[in-house]
Amino acid sequence: MRRMPQAASTGAQPRHRRTVAVVLLLAMAFLLPGCRLIGLYNWSWNQKLELRVMTPDGEVSGSAVMRASYGFRPEWWGWGDRGRSIIGHSGEAAFVEVAPGRYLFAIMSQNDPEMAYETFIGPITTSREERIEGFDRLYRLRETRALPRELYPTLVTFRDINDPASVEEVDPDNLEATFGPGYRLASIEIAITSNPKTGGKITRIIPWIKEHYSKQLDGNRYETIKSKKRFANSLSSGVFTTERE
Repeated sequence: MRRMPQAASTGAQPRHRRTVAVVLLLAMAFLLPGCRLIGLYNWSWNQKLELRVMTPDGEVSGSAVMRASYGFRPEWWGWGDRGRSIIGHSGEAAFVEVAPGRYLFAIMSQNDPEMAYETFIGPITTSREERIEGFDRLYRLRETRALPRELYPTLVTFRDINDPASVEEVDPDNLEATFGPGYRLASIEIAITSNPKTGGKITRIIPWIKEHYSKQLDGNRYETIKSKKRFANSLSSGVFTTERE
């Protein structure tokens, strides 16, 4: 029996294996936290924020768990984003009902992942190596701490919970100015947790938030200095929830 020549396949097989290996390395680099295979670093974790408020009737509390992420693009990345940090979050804002129909919200911001880092690890330095080591530690943590005063998120409430334009900022050091005598912020705690991300609680309290995915809380399509309600104009649904139902 005549044997078919095999020389033509010997080069193709190594090339195929190399291609598969490169694809696997790229996939691992994008999926594994802190992976150093191609210079792309990415960490994700769940962080819980809990508000505790003293009221004339005793202490009340409320919390939410968000998904936070932080990463670096590799130095060889193109399009002007070389070495740029990638920061993100998803979920909903923590809030607590301090009195019947009166709520205190800790709105979300792009600083939330860095808030966790600075609470548990320390100040974020310009050193890429130190940040990589710090986020490796943060990713593995399961711990709760009091949030330092200088890292407090913006606190807000609504004079009328049914009117988004009635939003107003709350001084964390003087809740009495907003809610009346006997109200005090006892603490804000932050935790790195295995608990799942929460969702759906905000929309039950302020169902109108769904109408503000594409406009500010004062009703304007965009943020503008011409708005008569500048604070409401500076906020949209994204600071309360990233979940669109």
